[in-house]
Amino acid sequence: MAKTPTLQERVASRRSSLTTTERKIAEYLAAHPQEAAFSSAEEIGKATGTSDASVVRTAKALGFDGLPGLKRSLQGHLQKLLTPANRLSNSLQSITDGPEAMLTATLRDHVERLQAAEHTLDGAEFRRAVELVGAARETLVCGFAGLGGMSDYIATHLTRIGHRARTASDTGYRLADRLLLLGPEDVVVTMAHNRINRELRVILDHCLQVGVPVILLTDTLGEALRDKVDVVLSAPMSRPGTFTSQATVLILLEALTIAVAAQDRDRALAATEKMNTLREELNGYGLTDETSLVLPRPKRRPRRK
Repeated sequence: MAKTPTLQERVASRRSSLTTTERKIAEYLAAHPQEAAFSSAEEIGKATGTSDASVVRTAKALGFDGLPGLKRSLQGHLQKLLTPANRLSNSLQSITDGPEAMLTATLRDHVERLQAAEHTLDGAEFRRAVELVGAARETLVCGFAGLGGMSDYIATHLTRIGHRARTASDTGYRLADRLLLLGPEDVVVTMAHNRINRELRVILDHCLQVGVPVILLTDTLGEALRDKVDVVLSAPMSRPGTFTSQATVLILLEALTIAVAAQDRDRALAATEKMNTLREELNGYGLTDETSLVLPRPKRRPRRK
């Protein structure tokens, strides 16, 4: 069953078709979902400096049957998220009692996003991503700016379980070198938040031309890029207007890597053992507490009586 696009995804996919006024209202709605869920058209118009009629037109332009439909969608989403723990997290935003309070708020905020990811992620899409990476000749992990280090981390772990992987975090002409030898037997894993930059456009266009499947990890661009990628893994990265955390991305990528390893246990374990042997040779002594790969054991079928 297909997941219903979030308000943020609707705004991202329709941004270019909105008028200046509609775009202003849409961006306000995406940035203030809690307020919008319980505000009238007049109140939203006052907050955005527009008319209530413009608010209704914007809701329809975003694919809703009007403002009531948009508010029902937001209220349903918020009902799932506003548990007592989440309300506490929201309250802690205003607390300035020192690092202990900030630690609590940050941990609860991450728990909230991970709980939300359970509702936005599609299990069938994740399975397809695992199959694509598992069958690929090579995986190219693309991440720019703050995501570059994460790309290196995941590419390294894919290599350690016996899957060829490399990264593309360069911008400008150097990105062309990373894309040049891609073929249909490879797969690209790319990450993008909020906006579609030039590098992402070039990657997606090139992959379409040469037939390379693409797995997209995103928070708001799933609907906008659905026709250009093979798999969308959509999960909230942060609340609109706040510092973007990569914790959800990291957990998604680690889950993907572990699932790929579990799909071919023998290959993963053999690669890990070979790596440990190489480390022993480099260190000059045996590895007792070094890397070991722990995979979920397959369920045993009950014996027939």
